[in-house]
Amino acid sequence: YINDLFYYKDDNGVSLPAVSTILKHTQPPESVVALNNWKRKLGAEADRVSSIKRDRGKVLHQMFKTHLEGKSVPPCSNLVLPFWLSLQTVLPDLTDVQMIEEVVPNYKEGYAGRVDLVARYRSTPCVVELTTADDPKLSAASLYDKPLQAVAYAGAINRFYEDELYGQRIDSALVIVALPDTPAEVFLFHRDHVVDYWQQWKERLEYFLSLPIAC
Repeated sequence: YINDLFYYKDDNGVSLPAVSTILKHTQPPESVVALNNWKRKLGAEADRVSSIKRDRGKVLHQMFKTHLEGKSVPPCSNLVLPFWLSLQTVLPDLTDVQMIEEVVPNYKEGYAGRVDLVARYRSTPCVVELTTADDPKLSAASLYDKPLQAVAYAGAINRFYEDELYGQRIDSALVIVALPDTPAEVFLFHRDHVVDYWQQWKERLEYFLSLPIAC
């Protein structure tokens, strides 16, 4: 941590700010308002609910990784099971896995992040971001920064690996939303959308790097 911000440090001692840190400190006003409204609505329960969601996400990500590595997934609690069952409709469509939970640096733009998954989704090479929700998102706009996060990882992968992974650069991003008691939602973003999100990400990154806390 530097100035209470999370950075990744490589073997040569180079520190790069994390994608999640950058997004957190450059949230648009409407996202901040939505979060504050949610906290106000839950009151004293907000911290407990947030903690439950974080723990649920960590366990689900580990199960996701274990499955994609071809290992046997251990039993989980009733808190996580509905979300794991939700993913069963998507898992068969994920093949040719290249990366799982790996940190990728982008030295040109100056950031790094831990990507959930790089794989083919129905033959399309994608950076995959997994998340959970209690209710369906229904639209990409309701995903908030998740598409930006996936595209930021794609940018880092393309800078670092170029076309090594699939014989081409990755120009698609996939956000999977695991839901309780219903099939997971899948949002697939192709090149045109990815280019738009990449521009938005670079603006957020530039703004972050201009903040005193980033120095």
